Formats: sequence, structure tokens, C-alpha cells
Amino acid sequence: MTPQMEQFLKAKPRIDFLMIHLTLNVASGHSKNRFIIFFLAFFNILFFFFVILHLMHLNNFELNFNSLNTILTIGASIGYGFKIIVGLFKRQKFGRLLQNISKIYEEQEEDEELGRILEKHLMNSLKIFKFCDRCGIRIFFIASILCSSYFRLNADYGLTYELPFIASDNFKDKFLWKEFLYILQGFFYINLAIATISLDIGIVFLCLKVIAEMNILSDYMKVLNEKIKTDPKFFGKIIKRHCSLIENVNLLNNIISKISFYHLILACFALLFGMTFLITYATGIANYIIIVCGGSLSLPMCILGEIIRNKTDDISDILYLTNWYELSVKEQKMFLIILGMAQREYGLKAGGMYDVNLYTFVQILKIAFSYSALLYSLSQ
Repeated sequence: MTPQMEQFLKAKPRIDFLMIHLTLNVASGHSKNRFIIFFLAFFNILFFFFVILHLMHLNNFELNFNSLNTILTIGASIGYGFKIIVGLFKRQKFGRLLQNISKIYEEQEEDEELGRILEKHLMNSLKIFKFCDRCGIRIFFIASILCSSYFRLNADYGLTYELPFIASDNFKDKFLWKEFLYILQGFFYINLAIATISLDIGIVFLCLKVIAEMNILSDYMKVLNEKIKTDPKFFGKIIKRHCSLIENVNLLNNIISKISFYHLILACFALLFGMTFLITYATGIANYIIIVCGGSLSLPMCILGEIIRNKTDDISDILYLTNWYELSVKEQKMFLIILGMAQREYGLKAGGMYDVNLYTFVQILKIAFSYSALLYSLSQ
């Protein structure tokens, strides 16, 4: 067994949980995974209805920090359900992409240099995935605690949900009841934050594996001029890997197209609201938490989309540098086909319309800054 396969098997239980959570394929999962997914989903649905109830029972609706956080919580809850629904309908494509990823880890290269290339990129992608998994869960966990604590320490902001059929007048100790409500709100936010970031980390895992495959193909192409002399079948291996890459990029794009579109919309609204409320609550830490978390909804995906687009451009450039004239006539014809395929633009698109890259994220930031600056100038 190859070293990369050993590491992949160690990380597989966590990967399986993330993919089962994304596709809601609980029938094939471990009983522990089923319990965790049902636990997260149940309390997120409960929280969603409690928040909607709070919004409906507001006597005089005012755009303040409480209503802002309530609206964003509803948006995050809808996003959680939307990702799972998309994953449910795309379950077959998830399975195909995961199967293709597993095959890459099972590959064994007889050539020592090619084996090192394969091992290096696959191991690096696993390390990055583990780092994102650990940091993402901890950052969102801490952010949800800080936000909940901030609401508790600032009584003017109040609660963002409402418990039905339970009147506070029925409880003699009002202080304990109030503390219980804030603790419960903190629990709901932690549950929503962990569930949301878990789905996003699952998507990040798929993107990282596609990027690793791109890096492997690029390094294989760089040694093409040397290897073609000793291994006549090496060019066929390049073609096979390139076709596999195109299939995986198309699968990935099809899977996350709608999810990335919702990410961009939600991030835009979160940044708009967060920056607007900085005018009134400039010293409030919760505002900055909202801006950071709102930006983090789409930034990782935009960064990964930018990397994928740049890598596809690099593959086309590397092909130009090969000694294609040393190939046989049959291989030259195949080379022209591969070159034409490499020149096509392969990248992530939100809703099949907007490119998912850093330029799109910068445009969202510009809209948020411009809108906030306009409101600030009108308020003076």
C-alpha cells in the first residue's frame, strides 16, 4: 500500500462523515455519523422556526442589531438546508467524483520520479484539508460563542429567537430563566456554525483533490520530453490523466454551481449589513465577527476557484513547451486534440453564470464598501 493511500484511509472516516452530511446519505453511514447528522439537522430546523417566530412577533420592526442578526441567522439556516438539498439531488455525481478521487490514491507508479510526484501532491492536499478542517471548526465555534456572549453582555440587543407555548411569567426565578434563554441561544448558534462549516469543509475537500490532480498533471507534462524517450506509452498516460481531470472539474462545477451562487449572495448581504451597522456600532465586536464570518462564506471558495482557473491556464502553457515535433504522427494528432481541450476555460461558475474567483470576491467587497459609504454620507 502506498503512503498516500495509508494517509487517505486514516482521514477517510472524517471524509465519509462530511460527504454523508452533504448528501444526507445516512442509510450507508455509521450509526454515530447518523446520530450526529440528525442531531445537527433537528436543532437547526428547530432554531430556524424559533427565529422566524421571533421575527413575526416583532411589534415595531426596526432595522437594528437584533433584527440584523435575526435576518442573517435565517439566511444561514436556509443556506444549510439548501446545501443539503442540492447534495441530495447531486448524490450520484458526488459518488462518481469520490470514486475518481479514490482511484487516484490507489494508483501505483513503477517510475520512481512519477511516484514521488504523485505522493507529494496527494499528501500535501490531505495536509491542507486537515488544517482547514481543524481551523474552520475552531474559528466558527469561537465566533459563535463570542457572538452569543456579546448578546448576553448587551441587554439592549435582546434574544434573536422565541420559544412558543412557554411564558416567562410561569417561572418564579426570572434571572435563571433569562440565563437559560441566552445559554440556549448560544447552543443554537454553535450548532448552526458547526453544521454550516462542516458542509463547506466537505466542498473544500473536493476542490483540493481536483487541484492536486491538476498539480500532478502539470508535473507529469514537465517531464514529458524526457519520459517519452524511455517510455513510449507515457504520452497515452498524459492523455488519460487529462481526460480524467476534465471529467472531475466538470463534476465539481456541476456539484457546487448552485451552492457557490448562494454563498456569494449570502456573503454580499452579510458584508452589506455588517459594514452598514459599523456606522452605528463602530465599537461592537459582534459587527466585526459578522463581517469576518460573512466574508469567510465565499472567500475560501473564491480562492479555490482562482487556483483552479490559474492551474488550467498553466497546463495549456506547459503543453506549448513540450517537444511535440519529436512525437509520432499519431501522437501529434492526439497532441493537437489535447491542446485544443487545454485551451478551453475550465473553472468554477456560480449558477453557471458568474466566475468563482478572487475578482468576484473583490467586486462584492466594492459593492459593500460603496453602499456603506453612501449611507454614511447621507446620514451626516
